[in-house]
Amino acid sequence: MASGVVEFIAAETEADKSAVVERMISSMALCPASFLRAGAETHPQVITGIITDLGPYIDGEASMVDCQKALVHVSVNIDVLLVSVLVEYLAKRISEAGDVQIYRAGLQEVAKSLMTLSQMTKKFLKPHATLISEAVFELPEKMTLRDFPIATRLSLLELLQCLLDLYLPALKRSMGPKFVDGVVSMASLEKSPSCLAILFKVFEKLGLEWDPSPSECEEMFGSFFRYFPITPSSATNLPANDLKFLLQNCFKSNNNYAELAFDAILEKLDSDVSANVKNDVFDALCGCIETYSIPVVSRYSLKIWDSLKWEIWNGENEDFVNRALVTVGAIAKSLGKQRVDWNDPSNECSKFIGHVAKECNEILHDDSKKRFILRSGRILSKLVMSSPYGSTLVTRICLPGLITLSQALTTLSEKTRFIELMNLILEAHFECGKLEYVVLQQDLQPEDVEYRSRCLAAMDDSFGNFREGLVEIYFGSMSDASSDVPIRKLAIKGLTFLARMITFSNQEPLLSEFERGTVLSKLNETALDFNQAVELREVSVSCLGSISVEDPQAFIQFTLSNFMSMFPDALDFKAGAESGLSRAIWLLDSLIDIACTSTCKAELPKPIPNVKTHWKFRLFDAMQAELIEKLVESISKHSNQQPYQMAVLAGIYRALETFDKALLYDESLGNKWESLDPTFHPYAWIVTNLFRRCIGLFQHQEGPLKPSWYVGINDVVDGEVLDDAFVTLIGTIATYVLRSHTTSDKNNFLLKANDEHPEEPSRIWTLFNFGAHTRSGLAASQQHLRGGPPRKCSSIILSTALVAGLRKDARERMKIQVHETAKSMILNAIDMETKCSREARTSMLQLMQLLVNKFGADRTKFEDSKYLHDIMIELVTTAPSPRVYQTLAYFSAAALAAYEPCTTQLITLMMERISDPKYGRKIAQSFSILLAPSPVMSEANFCTLRPLRFGRLYSLTVDYLVNVWRSSGDREVKESCLIALGSVLRYMPAKNLQDNAAQIFSVVLAGTEVADNSTKEACMNIMIVLMPGNPSLVEEHLDSVINRMTERTHNTYDCPSDATVEGRCKALEVLAILPSIVRTELLIKRRNGVMKELDVALDDCSREVRARADKSKMIWFNLVTIEA
Repeated sequence: MASGVVEFIAAETEADKSAVVERMISSMALCPASFLRAGAETHPQVITGIITDLGPYIDGEASMVDCQKALVHVSVNIDVLLVSVLVEYLAKRISEAGDVQIYRAGLQEVAKSLMTLSQMTKKFLKPHATLISEAVFELPEKMTLRDFPIATRLSLLELLQCLLDLYLPALKRSMGPKFVDGVVSMASLEKSPSCLAILFKVFEKLGLEWDPSPSECEEMFGSFFRYFPITPSSATNLPANDLKFLLQNCFKSNNNYAELAFDAILEKLDSDVSANVKNDVFDALCGCIETYSIPVVSRYSLKIWDSLKWEIWNGENEDFVNRALVTVGAIAKSLGKQRVDWNDPSNECSKFIGHVAKECNEILHDDSKKRFILRSGRILSKLVMSSPYGSTLVTRICLPGLITLSQALTTLSEKTRFIELMNLILEAHFECGKLEYVVLQQDLQPEDVEYRSRCLAAMDDSFGNFREGLVEIYFGSMSDASSDVPIRKLAIKGLTFLARMITFSNQEPLLSEFERGTVLSKLNETALDFNQAVELREVSVSCLGSISVEDPQAFIQFTLSNFMSMFPDALDFKAGAESGLSRAIWLLDSLIDIACTSTCKAELPKPIPNVKTHWKFRLFDAMQAELIEKLVESISKHSNQQPYQMAVLAGIYRALETFDKALLYDESLGNKWESLDPTFHPYAWIVTNLFRRCIGLFQHQEGPLKPSWYVGINDVVDGEVLDDAFVTLIGTIATYVLRSHTTSDKNNFLLKANDEHPEEPSRIWTLFNFGAHTRSGLAASQQHLRGGPPRKCSSIILSTALVAGLRKDARERMKIQVHETAKSMILNAIDMETKCSREARTSMLQLMQLLVNKFGADRTKFEDSKYLHDIMIELVTTAPSPRVYQTLAYFSAAALAAYEPCTTQLITLMMERISDPKYGRKIAQSFSILLAPSPVMSEANFCTLRPLRFGRLYSLTVDYLVNVWRSSGDREVKESCLIALGSVLRYMPAKNLQDNAAQIFSVVLAGTEVADNSTKEACMNIMIVLMPGNPSLVEEHLDSVINRMTERTHNTYDCPSDATVEGRCKALEVLAILPSIVRTELLIKRRNGVMKELDVALDDCSREVRARADKSKMIWFNLVTIEA
């Protein structure tokens, strides 16, 4: 021990000191007559001996440095000794648990304690890992582990896993095969999924790092493979796929398992097993192929092929066929990873791919096996995709014979099958080349780059030898007049692959420029020939899209110009232009599918100068520019073209929406793009171009604002003014652009323009009209809409759209006084003299909502110290009118959604006015505005929609309205209360309704006979929600429910129903629910009456009502009579 002290004092590093302490403690622990055997009473003697040995270093003339080192030695030894004492004691409890009954108690806690101690790597001695492992392994020898609870077994297994993770080398040296035997014994009877999950991880670790001998591999494989395939019960918390994955990792963990695994898996595959089991077997087989070394896979490759080929050729289950094909492809891909000598046909890759390709090639030329041709083509496609070498082997073996075979085909079915086969090979070759080219762009070693480049060039040369034959096959198929739709569809797809095909080593097109032009011309001709079958036109459009994203120049020069030339200048709607409009819509949809469903993948050969958009936008920009030009031309030159112009504008919007989603998806894949100018917005030009054509600058000709300037909607041909629906759609486009993921603080074109021109009116008012920017007083003029003119009122639609697209933090940069503007919109909306459309008036109210909800217009005081809601209340009090109450409802909805303090005051005012004999019903109907989904005040437009608004509105309104309904003797007031309640409850979440079912059920039932169709239908919808969860309430009101529903469904010539078609359908739906929730004996008594009314409904004039009545009658007819 004294020598150990000397070594410790002389040690320089912490690692050296730890090694000295470990040797000292280990020598004591492993000495037969010392520390370990003597027990706790020996420990003080050991400590005393250490102190004695340290005497020269801590007493007398010892140096300060030596003294400090010596005392550290004491501290470390004590820590290690304490851990050793605990480990030995706890290990003893585990090892003797089979003999001493008391030791079985708390075994789980013992295991957890030992795991904690073992993780103290600086204090835990490596030999103790062996001590603990041996103790655990004694349990299966002395008793059945299954006698212990699952939690205890799980803790023991987790302890073993921890020891293996931390001390594997020490365990392997000290225990060797005994550790493997112990783990196998632990697994012998285990069935618990949670325990098996740990066992599988232990087996995986042993396979990966233990370097087991062949006998150990065989022993472990037999232990875990007996669980394959595993299907844990649904009671376990562990996902089934996790357990399957862990088990598969076991036999993928070591190459030595291959001999056992492949034979066992293939035996399972050949046996009669369920579909789920077979899928697991395929997954395991594919996993082994992808994991095992290439020599191992090669050794079993042909055996696996022999087992799978008949599954592929004869299989009826398409899922199994696909999985078998994936497995064949995995073999080829695994073998293709190694470098091979292309001139040596004896390499491992060539043996497998060559064998399989030749076997498939024989089938392609065997007339007796025609049914196997397409399946063989799918096999060949997997081989081709595996690697450039695999592609070249298949090309050399199969293509010469196939090109010759094409000339001997006579029947249509043979030709169709042949073209489909060739398409499979072409597509696979194309994908293989693309993938390999992508790999070459990565950071590879020089020798890897040289080898892969050589392989890619050789693949290109081999495939290029058959270019003329392939061109002849496909062009011949397209020109064959006898060809039907299926073969022409396949030929179009094949031609597309040829047109897209390149020599991947130098990125040059496979076809000549003339040949590519011919393919494009044929695709355009087919797509635009409305006499062709729809299927042919659709597949041509799809193929044009594939070519265009890779060759934007071809799209701009050929496809786009061809499609645009098909758009008419104008449609004669008086003569019936429905077919022309349908064609225009089809052209728009097709262009969007070609240019917008995917981002552009290449730049133009000659980039456009001074263009700031990224090359991903090339197709989209070109198409949008043409559509906007067509729209502007139509507006400028042709009258009475609103439907056609709306269709083109809708196409512009859909193109924007589709491309923006494609761009976002592209970014999600990691394909980020950056604009050369971060202040440039890629979509802004679309909005500004549409605005400039849509609006103009005018002078007031009368009224108090004469002769000031204002921005209004432009005239079109012959004095027409653009329809407000058209203007609204332009506004929708502007909103979408502003809230697009491409919009940032730097490139927000609206805010940026405001920032750059602080002296000019906000672009919210000028709407990007050049002349309007310099007109003084325009901002005030634009907000004053009372008295019109109509074109000025309609411009507010666009201003609202711009505000809708802005985020909350844009308040200061908008350059408007939000509370003043909101006040102006309130006054504009309530003015009875304002000449404007419904869309324009609605936009005034929506702009007010946005300013209140999103920008806090009600939180700023006016000069007279009033808030915005004070002005609203004053208007209701002093000048009540339908428009004032409508404005109040819009204001209240915005405040409620944002949880503004004024909400209670405003909604209380609405409730108090329900009893108004003149406006009470209108006010009650306006309650529907409070929770109704808004196209403008939405989360998409960055508004605040608090979830608590539902509960708050319920607590504010329902109790009050129910009390007024019950207490009032005025029929009109009672109806108004029911209308208001229906309006409030119709948009409530189901949970809020269910939680208050007892309070509202009778009220809702009464609402089903109110003389207001909207309320009737809302109340019946609420009943449909409430009934399934409240059968007792339904039974309590059963007769009322049946009577009121049959009153709605009864619709005859002499006694017409007071409900709409939708209302009658809802009533029948309520009746159909009753048998599923109400006791049968209660319904039997009422069945005859209900069946009679259902018979009446079966004669309803509406087909939808008759269909509902038929279903309801069948449900009631099937009621079972319950004997007393």
